[in-house]
Amino acid sequence: MIPCHFRTCGITCHTKKTVPKPKKSLKTIQKAIIKPKHSQIDKHIFRFKIHLIGYSLRLNVVYFQFSNEIDNFKPSNLLIFMKRSLTFLFALAVYSLSAQTPITSIPFQLYGDHMLIKVSVDNSEPLDFIFDTGSGLTVIDDDVADRLKLRGKKVKMNTTKTTMELIKHNEIEINGFPMEKNIKIYSTDLDHLEISLGRDIDGIVGYDLMHHHTLHINYARGIMDIYEHGEGPADGDVVPFHLTISIPTIKGAVTLNNGEPHDGKFFIMSGAGTTLDFNSPYAEKWDVIHKTGKHYSYLVKGISEEETLHYEGHVLSFSFGDQTIEDLPIGISMAKEGIQAHPEVAGIIGNQVLSKFNITIDLPGKKLYFQPNKNFDKPLHVNCSGIDIQLSKDKRRVLVHQVFEDSPAAEAGIQLNDELLLINDTPVRDVPLPRIKEMLRQNGEEVTLVLNQNGDEKTVSLALRSLIE
Repeated sequence: MIPCHFRTCGITCHTKKTVPKPKKSLKTIQKAIIKPKHSQIDKHIFRFKIHLIGYSLRLNVVYFQFSNEIDNFKPSNLLIFMKRSLTFLFALAVYSLSAQTPITSIPFQLYGDHMLIKVSVDNSEPLDFIFDTGSGLTVIDDDVADRLKLRGKKVKMNTTKTTMELIKHNEIEINGFPMEKNIKIYSTDLDHLEISLGRDIDGIVGYDLMHHHTLHINYARGIMDIYEHGEGPADGDVVPFHLTISIPTIKGAVTLNNGEPHDGKFFIMSGAGTTLDFNSPYAEKWDVIHKTGKHYSYLVKGISEEETLHYEGHVLSFSFGDQTIEDLPIGISMAKEGIQAHPEVAGIIGNQVLSKFNITIDLPGKKLYFQPNKNFDKPLHVNCSGIDIQLSKDKRRVLVHQVFEDSPAAEAGIQLNDELLLINDTPVRDVPLPRIKEMLRQNGEEVTLVLNQNGDEKTVSLALRSLIE
């Protein structure tokens, strides 16, 4: 899990551009707005908006004419009436279609349980950013910042116990379209997250992208559509939310393994590679650990390099809005500080649950739209091997990071820091880390591992079984 948890955000609003009021033609208005100082992209966006204004004006004119025809209808004018009816309907269709056209659409990659999108910073080449609805700040890896010659001043982040470099006056672009201007970006070392994820990460973005746009995330197709505020699909189950430390927060209800029902508020965090995590105060209040059946402990990392103890367990169901997910594996945080120690929020809804829906995020309207997609009925897999793996610090080897008690791995004699060489006769250098983890979650299957243990090759066969059943 790589949750990006921030309590502050660096946001600056766009300057509004006003259209002159005098009675001028559409062409004259375009000249007044589109001045030479704007880039070609700006001109394209402004002209597109003016076309929408034009459609709206024409629609009003046609509607006025159409209304007069209805008021003064005579059988002898039937042909004229039908023609103007069709004109009105055509104008209405064109306007509706234009109003729902995204500013841009971008493909995203689900790498493991994390969304990766292409983002340019200050006209850079496209960079790989995690999109995290729980990130109040835009963060860039310090090596990337150095390469782009981005400079700022060092600031201490109280909530994450890390020091970052605050870089002001930046612009974010996606597909060549300027998304945000004059924003703050925070530079920090993301190596520890890259080791856990299994690949390089250039940055993390969330609130700064949602703040001025409506987003539609189609997990089924791997496409994110970016709209002007007030536009975009409003399909599916509408769920109201409010912002808690810049993170969308919704109401939900859980039925624990012993049948106890409890409700609470939950963060929506696409950057958390989990199903549902309970925050430590909520877990302690309701004694969740002892009401989730068989469970085991493990360590997770956040934006800081510190690891926090978690437990993995199980609940009978979790529901929000009109949606219910049954037989859900869950995490239980033991955090003493930070986002997962928040006293007023029950926990986190992570990307393993979110990816079961196509989602529209309307920040000003404080609404989320959830439409179940083809992933909805897919089972959620849990650790069945008893090991957690990650890359070595030089990112060249795959190492055993944790071995859980009473697991197939522990019974086979696998040890901490063993190097994984082969999985089912395939060199691990040829297999992405998320794919290896997925192969180790197949309940009832058998996998063969070849490891380097203290300089000697060791071959083991693991009969995979769920650690929470």
